[in-house]
Amino acid sequence: MNRVAFVAIASILTQRKVQLQSAGDSRHIHYKLKSREEHLADALLNEYDVIIVGGGATGAGVSLACANRGLKSIVLESQDYASGASSKSTKLVHGGVRYMQQVFQLSEKNRLEKLQLVAEALRERSNFLSMCSYLTQDFPTLIPCTNLFDLGYYYFGSLIYHCVYLYYQTGGHTFKPPRIVGKEEIQQHFKFAKCNYGVIYYDGQFNDARMVQELLVTSSLKGQNMANYVEVKGLLKNEQNKITGVQAFDKIGQKQFQIKGKCVVNATGGWADNLRLMDDPTVSKRIVSVAGSHLTMPQKYGSHSWGYLIPKTNDGRVLYLLPWLGNIVMGTTERKLDNTISDPTVSKEEYRWLLQSFCDEFAIDESEVAKDGKSKWCGVRPLVYQSNALSTKEVSRTHEIEVSKSGLISVMGGKWTIFRLMGEQTVDKVQELIGNNKKRLENLPKLVGDWTQFDNKKEIQDMMKMFNLPQSYAAYFLTTYGDRAYDVLKLVHEKPENKESLHPQFPHTIGEILYQIRYEQARKPEDILFRRTRLGFLDQNAIFNVYEKVFQIMAKELKWPEKFQKEFLKENFEYIRKLEF
Repeated sequence: MNRVAFVAIASILTQRKVQLQSAGDSRHIHYKLKSREEHLADALLNEYDVIIVGGGATGAGVSLACANRGLKSIVLESQDYASGASSKSTKLVHGGVRYMQQVFQLSEKNRLEKLQLVAEALRERSNFLSMCSYLTQDFPTLIPCTNLFDLGYYYFGSLIYHCVYLYYQTGGHTFKPPRIVGKEEIQQHFKFAKCNYGVIYYDGQFNDARMVQELLVTSSLKGQNMANYVEVKGLLKNEQNKITGVQAFDKIGQKQFQIKGKCVVNATGGWADNLRLMDDPTVSKRIVSVAGSHLTMPQKYGSHSWGYLIPKTNDGRVLYLLPWLGNIVMGTTERKLDNTISDPTVSKEEYRWLLQSFCDEFAIDESEVAKDGKSKWCGVRPLVYQSNALSTKEVSRTHEIEVSKSGLISVMGGKWTIFRLMGEQTVDKVQELIGNNKKRLENLPKLVGDWTQFDNKKEIQDMMKMFNLPQSYAAYFLTTYGDRAYDVLKLVHEKPENKESLHPQFPHTIGEILYQIRYEQARKPEDILFRRTRLGFLDQNAIFNVYEKVFQIMAKELKWPEKFQKEFLKENFEYIRKLEF
């Protein structure tokens, strides 16, 4: 791509990009990002088309859709971005093979609804991977089979799954068809596997918390605002009882202020009922909170490139073993909660079930596997309540968009895979409400780090040479930040102390942490340890080793008072302690 063409494309993305002349290479872009304080300053000066409450997958998707329609929006998140279920998913971008299976069950009453749900997700699966190639990938998943009947059943089902995808595909990433594999090939990936044959089908995978960050960065560069640790305390209304803004409280700066807007979108996930009740105390609750627990295990228990689906555990559930960032993720469970909990923990019963199901499948001693656990986490899935559902399995995974009399637009239910569709449909409702008919600027916007459509292998080699990095480190920065990696590494190499490593087994440095504080609004150690990096999900022992160092970096950069440091250190350390085995 020549320089003129590149500059023309870059100017379409944002006026806030400027060219970075680095090592004589004009292909790389410097992204001029606003700080949290600059976003908050904008909030006091602007009247927004849309105020989005909630900074997870749904809120970030709505923000990007607003940018794509030329609407001005702000995202307000009461905790950190993706601090709820959006960072605690199974990391799958999928149509839902379980729902596909239910379509053919004789006892299933809602076959058409389930088929539509799968078709919708399969179409969005391709869009998802096309939007952000550096944070996503397709990968094969093995369904083990112990007899020829199961082999035929699962191959036929996977083939239909693929055919539904082909029928509804409108472009985007292309997935391979399913295939049958034998014992020799299976043993190359799963040395503990007992099956003689199996079926391989393909789905997508991604880095969930980083995806939220990239969505928000892209929206910011397109003129949108966002701030974390800002709680909505109330809704502002006019004499006609129509919403005109929100009463907000900055938890970091300890300041209360008002933000004006033409409408408010409730994208708070498991907490959607709280804002609905704030708007109208007479409404019925709609959210069913379901906890999903996961374990992280060493890669020796699985494959570095294949997933493994146990289609039916001893109690009839399904269990995934998925490769993720050099480890194996095992999950998920389904436990109904009486109330939505900010940070639910993995219960003893769920932990035992995960271990038992894994060990039963592979005939491994449970006590040995238990010693190797590296991390565990639990997220809350917000499902939309239906009166005829007898269990959480029967609660639909579809989403609903509700518009109240005062103009509160609540997005409820859904899942990560269809975040883009949910965002677009929500903004359709926004435009109806505020009388705006602007059309989409792009059918499928690319996320900011994906803009150059780089060749991964060549970029890794260039990065290794330019910054004197080992291959694994260059690959990490590229697959985490896309072409923003050059900005991160420029800061890493700005001062000798910025090159200091956080932990010998991970590629994180002081310079990267400074970048996350300055340009990704990290404000607490847990923001760094669990969401900007994924250390807390990969190795909980590692975070105990680096916690105080991260704390000191943040205290110095953010100029925390000594009294505040002591209180904050205790509060955050207790949060991390809750996650121990």
